[in-house]
Amino acid sequence: MFTNLSPEEATIAYIIKAYKSFDNTITQYDIADEYMIRQGIEITPRRVRRIIESLIEKGLPILSSPHYPHAGYCWFTYDSERIECINRLRRKAAKIFIRARRINRNCMAVRDKREKIEQKELFEMNS
Repeated sequence: MFTNLSPEEATIAYIIKAYKSFDNTITQYDIADEYMIRQGIEITPRRVRRIIESLIEKGLPILSSPHYPHAGYCWFTYDSERIECINRLRRKAAKIFIRARRINRNCMAVRDKREKIEQKELFEMNS
C-alpha cells in the first residue's frame, strides 16, 4: 500500500493507520516512541511532524485533532471528522492571514513615521 514511501515514512504511516477516529488518536510523541520500538532508531517529534506533512502531501488521508484528551493524528474514517479538521485548518489559516496583514500595516505605519521624521530633520538641516 505504501510503495512510494521511504521506510521511515511507511513506518509512520502504518503507525497512524491503526488510529481510526478522533476518539482514538496518537500524538507525535507517541508516534516517536512507537517508531523507536519498531525500528530501534530514535526520531524526534519534530521530525515526526515533518514526515506527517510529507505523507499528507503524498496523498495519505491523515487527519489531526487538537482536542484534549484526544489530541493527535488519525487515519481518515468519518466525513464529519474530515470536515471538522478542514474547517479548523481554514479558520487557523484565516487568523494567520489577518495577523500577517496587521503586522504589515503596523510596520508600514512605523516606517512612514520614520521617513517623515528623517525628512523633517533633513529639511531642518538644510534650512
